[in-house]
Order: sequence, then structure tokens, then C-alpha cells
Amino acid sequence: MKKIILLSVAICTFSLFSFQINPVTDFLSTGSVLKFEDQNFNLAWSSHPNDTYYKQEYLRASDNKFETYQKMLIVEAVKSNITVEQASNMKLTELTNLKKSNPLVQFKTEKGAKDDEKVISFMISGGHNILEWNLYRYQKQTTNNENFLVLYAYSYRNYFTNKEEIVKFLEYVKSNNTKITSLINAVSIPKIEIR
Repeated sequence: MKKIILLSVAICTFSLFSFQINPVTDFLSTGSVLKFEDQNFNLAWSSHPNDTYYKQEYLRASDNKFETYQKMLIVEAVKSNITVEQASNMKLTELTNLKKSNPLVQFKTEKGAKDDEKVISFMISGGHNILEWNLYRYQKQTTNNENFLVLYAYSYRNYFTNKEEIVKFLEYVKSNNTKITSLINAVSIPKIEIR
């Protein structure tokens, strides 16, 4: 069970199936609005499928559908003693394996703002002509004497129909990687409080 929970943190890549009819709950007390790139991202979906795992997704008002979003923020927390190094290595292993069958997969570890944090930047492609660029920032937090691994993530998507759109996406990522990485590192990740 513990292994499955840890893998869910490492493998979280696409949010294609993040649909919910029930009211959205701020399980992590991170707020109903997060600000990034001078834009507001509103809490649009949340999940607490078991006693140790929590996930919340934030969309801009202009990205009102998960299946067609362009930018998303994600906050995840798993109650565990897993280290930042272990979690980031699991993600890198997953991406290495994906790259064997998908040449569009690219990834690198970015310098984190703090020595005990890790940032991974990666690109991936998926069904329905989706290109996705993600930056994952891993951090440890302690809440009520319990250890949590927290993931703060930025996701940028494009939907392509031809080769020119793929090239445009790759150029966007290349020209914005340094800026977005700096913004990710500058974020003061909210202190989670489980509800």
C-alpha cells in the first residue's frame, strides 16, 4: 500500500481524468486561490482517496475545462517519511523509461532554491495531440508531528495538429524555462494543514 502511494506522487503527470461533480474541498488548507505569473489560479478539483494522499488542482478562469487547460498549478501531499531525493529519483526513473518509447519526452533536474528541495523540468506528450511541460518542486513539511512530502507543480499544455505547432511549443519551453524555474523556486509553498 505504501509503495502504491509513493508511486502516485512520482507518476502524477497528466490530469486528463480530473473530473468531479462533488464540491471541491481545500483538504490542504492551501487556499482557494494561488497566484503565479501574476495570474490567479482557482481551486478547481481536489481528491483525498486514502488516509495519506491529497491532491489539489488550480486553474485560471480562462482555463475552465480540465481537458483543454493551458496552465495549471498542482499541490500534492503524501504522509510519509519518503525523502525528496527518493521521490525525485522515482520521477526521473519513470521519465527515463517513458523516453524509450516516446522521443518527445525530455527532462532535467533544475537547481532548487533550497538545498533540501528538488525541481524537475520535463516535457511529455499524450493522447489527443497533447504536449505538456511540467515543473515539479519537491519539499518536506512537518504538520502536527507528521511528515509529509509536498509537491508544488506548474503544468503548461498545448494541443497540436501539425509539426509547426510542436516546434512552437518546444521554442516556448526553451525560452521560458529559466523564468518559470525561477518563479517556481520563488514561491512560498503554503504550509499544509490537513482538514
